[in-house]
Amino acid sequence: MKAPTNAALRLLTYAAITISAVSITWLAAKNRIEAQRTAAFLSTFRDISPTLDADDAFRASREAVTIAGSPGERYTVKDGSTYYRSHTDKGYNGNITLLIGIAPDQRTLLGVRVLEHKETPGLGDKIDTRISPWIHTFAGKSLDNSRLAVKKDGGDIDSFTGATITPRAVTNQVNTVLHAVRDGTIASPPPSERKETP
Repeated sequence: MKAPTNAALRLLTYAAITISAVSITWLAAKNRIEAQRTAAFLSTFRDISPTLDADDAFRASREAVTIAGSPGERYTVKDGSTYYRSHTDKGYNGNITLLIGIAPDQRTLLGVRVLEHKETPGLGDKIDTRISPWIHTFAGKSLDNSRLAVKKDGGDIDSFTGATITPRAVTNQVNTVLHAVRDGTIASPPPSERKETP
C-alpha cells in the first residue's frame, strides 16, 4: 500500500512544482511580452508618420468605431490627423488587419500599413513592408486624385505579378475607410457594446 501512495505523492509533488514553475515563468514574461507588443504597434504609427508622438497619451485617444458595418478603432492626433485600425476578410487566406493614416484634411492618406495577415508567402505577403514596398503606394493618395481600386478593376493601384486577390482586398478596404471618413459615416458603438482591444 505504501509504495503506490508514495509514488502518487511524488507524482503530485512533481506536478505542483512543474505547474508553479511554468506559472512563474509566464507571469514574469507577460509584462515584457505586452510591452514589446505595444512598442511594435506604436512603431507602425511612426512608420507612417515619423514625427508622430505615439506615446501613452496617444494610445489613450483610441476609440472603438464601426466602419461600413465592421468594428475598428480610431486614434486622433492633436493636429487633426486620424489613424484607423480596420480589417477585411477578403484576403486570399482570410483576414487582413490594416492601419490607415489620414491627414488633417481628412481626405489624403498619410500611409497604410499591414498589422496582421496570413497571405501566401511569395505572393500575397508582398503587402508586408519587410517583403515589398508596395504598400507605400497609398501615401499621398485621396479620393480626389486617385481611383482607389486595382488596375484590373479600373483603378490606379498596381497588383502583384501572379496575385490580385490580396492587393484588391487591401485597396478596397482603404477605399471603404476613406469614403466612410469623407461621408461622415463612421460611428461609435453604444458604450454597452464597446470592447477593449490590445
